[in-house]
Amino acid sequence: RGTKDVYVSVPRARLTRGGEFPVGTILVKAARTDSGITLAAIMRKIQGVDPAHGDWEFVEYKRSSPDAAFATDASLTGATCWGCHQIAEDTDWVFTPLDP
Repeated sequence: RGTKDVYVSVPRARLTRGGEFPVGTILVKAARTDSGITLAAIMRKIQGVDPAHGDWEFVEYKRSSPDAAFATDASLTGATCWGCHQIAEDTDWVFTPLDP
């Protein structure tokens, strides 16, 4: 629910043919409601971290209110994220591919 903004650390000019993101790419999804940002999900492409999944590493931070601190735990990393991202394998595991 709410609005999701996605930010990427790589300019389009650095994307490879086919839209794969280069090693070193960081994507951040910030989800917000009327009360503020409640979730920050981060994907980092690190060479060798997970070759079976395009070398993406996931971590998600949540908070219950705008005044609360963001926190994460094991349930907000890895396998939890792959549950959704597995259907995006053809677009480098990212739901919104960028065309080079």
